Amino acid sequence: MNNFDEFVTLWVGETENKKIYTRFKHMLFLVVYPDKLKWDFGIEKQTQTTTFMVSGGATGGNSGHDVHFCYRSEVHDVLLNCDHTHAMIVSVGMVFDMVSGGPEKRQTPITDFYDFVESGQFCKAHIMARPDRKAYFHHQHMNLNLTMWKDIGAPDMSERYGVIKRSPDNFHDDYTPPWIDVKGLPTVTNFTKDERSRKSFSYYRDHQTETWKDLDNVDLNDYYFSRFMTRIRKHFYIENTERVGELPTEKFDIIFSTTAGQRAAFIVDRLDFDGEIVLFDYCQENLDIKQMILEMNMSLQEIYYYGQRLTHNMVMPDSIASKNAKKDMPAFEDLRKLEQKMQKDYDIEYWLMDVISPDYDKLLKKIKGKTVFFDATNIFCYHMSHAYYTLDELVNAYNNLLKVLKKADGAYFRGHRPTKQRVDGWIS
Repeated sequence: MNNFDEFVTLWVGETENKKIYTRFKHMLFLVVYPDKLKWDFGIEKQTQTTTFMVSGGATGGNSGHDVHFCYRSEVHDVLLNCDHTHAMIVSVGMVFDMVSGGPEKRQTPITDFYDFVESGQFCKAHIMARPDRKAYFHHQHMNLNLTMWKDIGAPDMSERYGVIKRSPDNFHDDYTPPWIDVKGLPTVTNFTKDERSRKSFSYYRDHQTETWKDLDNVDLNDYYFSRFMTRIRKHFYIENTERVGELPTEKFDIIFSTTAGQRAAFIVDRLDFDGEIVLFDYCQENLDIKQMILEMNMSLQEIYYYGQRLTHNMVMPDSIASKNAKKDMPAFEDLRKLEQKMQKDYDIEYWLMDVISPDYDKLLKKIKGKTVFFDATNIFCYHMSHAYYTLDELVNAYNNLLKVLKKADGAYFRGHRPTKQRVDGWIS
């Protein structure tokens, strides 16, 4: 990818028919690119990461936000001509800690914005107010009440303003007051200490190209990457983190499913199926764990104790996502019985396969002449996938997989596009 415009064209094209959730329609999520910033691989990854994180949901796992793009010189006109009531304006290079707050209630910069929308405040920004100088608001991140802003004449928020009054204290040094009153604007508040702890900005001091190419060896003492890397680790999910929904009624010869949770056993039980099962994962440890759980018919307690002996990360039940999945899946003990039945009645193959870069020849040989149900879940839009691959690599990999599956004697694909839109149907 050669520049910001190409990135925007690809993202917008891939999300052309996405649904904006009703509860977010009045909120604008604006990704801003500095006009003179030189594009390279590090900046591309920063652009992709910022976009992914603001595109939907408290943890960036959904797609229901109304995301727009522009250059910094265009921000004022975009805000002036939009019909939203509030805007979260973030520059390329902003990263968030998307797991803070614990499993019961995530508290992330996205939920901070939701709270801002409900607060009735005018503006929250990174205030820069050096002594005896006009104040301004740093471009890295701003939450703005657009209704109030337009009511006072839509002043240019990138300008410098004379200080009327400001908080006597600062977050650091002598130019970061918690609040400020300037000429022509209602009170502007700064991001709090807790809000600041959940994010970081690159400032483009180092485009980070080499670091982005080797995330397995990133220095977590680098505060920027410490915020981003809170989610970037290999996990084995004990329970599923997305709903299954309705399933097709046609008969299938082979099912491909991920190792996470009991999703495969549930699908096998519900489909008209008496064929082959392939459980796949990009991580050998996950395959080994899954095989052990199935062959030993482990209870939840046994899985928990087993997990304590591993260095691998296990995500236990009761996360927000797994609670959502439970809406259409039985209790764990019932699912365990389905897994026991699957283990007893079917031959199961365990494939070490990264679906983003698989052995296409092996896959093609397996599906030739067969009717296939392929459950890719959220692999192409998973935060780990977006960390390790560029957007165009993910889009190309998604399209390549569908091309191969088309060569089966019929293939039903269930999953998500790299830009998080759900796909559920026969490949034609």
